[in-house]
Amino acid sequence: MKKPQPSSSIYSSSAETIAHNQDLLTEILIRIPSKHLLKLKLISKQWCSLISSLQFSHYHSLHHQNRGFLTPTALFLGIGNYYRPPFELPALPLNPETRVPLLDFIADPHFKILQSCNGLLLGHFYYNINEGLRYFICNPTTRKFKMISLPVSQLGSLRAVNLAFDPVKSPYYKIICVRKLLSTNKRFGLYIYSSKSDEWDSSWISFRANEYIRFDHGVFFNGIFHWNSNGRNSLRFDLENKVLKKMPMLAPMFQAPESSEDEDSRYFGESRGHLHLGVTYMPLCFKFNIFEMAADYSHWFHKYCLNLDDTMKAFPDLRFPVVDIYYGFHVLSVIRSEGEESKVVILVDYKAICYDLKDGILLNVHELKQCAETLNRCPLNYIGIQVYQYFETLSCV
Repeated sequence: MKKPQPSSSIYSSSAETIAHNQDLLTEILIRIPSKHLLKLKLISKQWCSLISSLQFSHYHSLHHQNRGFLTPTALFLGIGNYYRPPFELPALPLNPETRVPLLDFIADPHFKILQSCNGLLLGHFYYNINEGLRYFICNPTTRKFKMISLPVSQLGSLRAVNLAFDPVKSPYYKIICVRKLLSTNKRFGLYIYSSKSDEWDSSWISFRANEYIRFDHGVFFNGIFHWNSNGRNSLRFDLENKVLKKMPMLAPMFQAPESSEDEDSRYFGESRGHLHLGVTYMPLCFKFNIFEMAADYSHWFHKYCLNLDDTMKAFPDLRFPVVDIYYGFHVLSVIRSEGEESKVVILVDYKAICYDLKDGILLNVHELKQCAETLNRCPLNYIGIQVYQYFETLSCV
C-alpha cells in the first residue's frame, strides 16, 4: 500500500507544474497589479522575460480594462512653457493607494511632457542648438525610455508631435508629426510612425487647415486623434483609415451663466471615449460648465454644471487670486467612471479639489506644496498649467 505524499510535496509539485506551463503562469500573473509584477520579474529569467514581453503587457491591459478602457490613477502637472513642475509634488494621486512614480529615470532633467496616452508619456528635452528638440517616449510604471527620431524633411516647419496608443486594442503605439508646409495656402503635412515597424511611413498626407487649430494639443481615443482649436472648427484624424474630418468647436459663451461676461479658460480632454470641454467664466463667477461632444461629432451638448459656492463656505480661507477680472481656478481633468463616481478635478489656491460630477458633492481636497523656484512663473489664473493622466501599465516603449 502506497504511503500518502506529504502536503509539502504536493504543493511543490503544483508549483513546478505552474512554473513550467507558460499559459497557466500567464493566466495567474495577468491578475496581479503592475507595480507588484515589477518585483516578480526578479524571481527568475523566465518570469522576467514573460512579464517584459509585448504579448504579456497586452494580455495584462485586457484583463485590467473596464468596458474597453483603463482608469487613470494620478495626474502629472506641468507648466506649458517651462521644464519643471510648478509644485514639489510632480503628480496628484487620484486615490490613497496610488504610489506615483518619479520621473527621475529620464536621461535629462530639463524636459517637458507634451502628452499622456493610456500609460505612455510623450515629451521632449530642452532645446539644444546642436541637436534641436529631442523627443522621447517613456512608461513611468516600468521606468522604460526611448528616444524618437523625427522624419527627415525639408518641407516646412514642425508644428506638433502627437502620441496615439490604446493598449487594450494593441501593444503598439503610433506617433503623428505635423508640419506647416512652405506655402501661403495654409497647407500642412502629416507623417505617421509605428512602433510595430519602428519606422515612419514612406508616404505622408497633405491637407489644408486654418491657423486656429492647436496641433500641439490633442487627445486620442477610439482610434481617432482629436485636436483642440481656438476657432469655430477643428480636425480629427482616423489613424486606421488615414482620413481627416472636420469637427465643430463650442461657440464662445454657449450656455454661460447669466452673471458672466466672458470665458476665462477652457479644458479640452477625454475620458472613457467621451470628448469634454470644461469652461470657466469671468468676472466673479463660481459656476463652470462641462460639455460633451456628440457621438456623431455633430455638436457639443451641456453635460454638467458645477458651483463652487459650497466650496467657498467649506473653506473660508480659500484664496481666489485676482488679476484684473481673472479669477484663479482652473479645470484640471474630467474623469468618467463605470460603476464608480465620475469626477472633475479643479485647481485653486494650490489645492486640487475633486467633485462628484453627478451630484456636485465635494469628494476630497489635496494640498499641493508651492515650489518657490517656479511660483513667480505660474500665472495666477493657472491657464499655463497642463495636466497629463497617469495609468499603471506594463506597456513597452
